[in-house]
Amino acid sequence: MTFDANLQRVAKVAALLEETTDPTEFAAAMQEINANPESMGSLVAMQFVRDAVRGNPTPDLQYTEAIMQYIADAEAKPAADEKNDK
Repeated sequence: MTFDANLQRVAKVAALLEETTDPTEFAAAMQEINANPESMGSLVAMQFVRDAVRGNPTPDLQYTEAIMQYIADAEAKPAADEKNDK
């Protein structure tokens, strides 16, 4: 499977995280999960990241902290790389 195809699958499932999802998007997301049960893992991971970014505690606070540290490290890396390039 190509990266683009995988991204499209994840995008379909991500529709379930929206505050409002129209019936067509909901049906497409559920079909994707039924056809590819591993997509549920992507959905759970996206929900954990979304909760962490919004400051909502996840069932495992250490998981939230790990997500936030990953984001902080990812944001710091381009700044450090840019500084080293100068």
